[in-house]
Amino acid sequence: MRKGLLAVGTVLAFAGLLSLEAPAQTSCTGYFNQCKARCPEWSKEPVAKCAADHCAPKLRTCRNSGCWTEGPRYGGGKFCNLQKS
Repeated sequence: MRKGLLAVGTVLAFAGLLSLEAPAQTSCTGYFNQCKARCPEWSKEPVAKCAADHCAPKLRTCRNSGCWTEGPRYGGGKFCNLQKS
């Protein structure tokens, strides 16, 4: 019984660690901020220029559609039903 409780405790602790991942964005602005933060990872341009040229058009599209599409560098996922703010 003691081993069973220890095993359950270990599983619960591991599940708790998994829940520490960053929560999914819920708004277009959240994805814009994430895009802007990623600019230095791949762009040699200043962050402001990268954000204006790359992230701002995605923000405009998201505010119209409620969907943000990540670039292929980050998996190309499409996230919809976002707050358009």
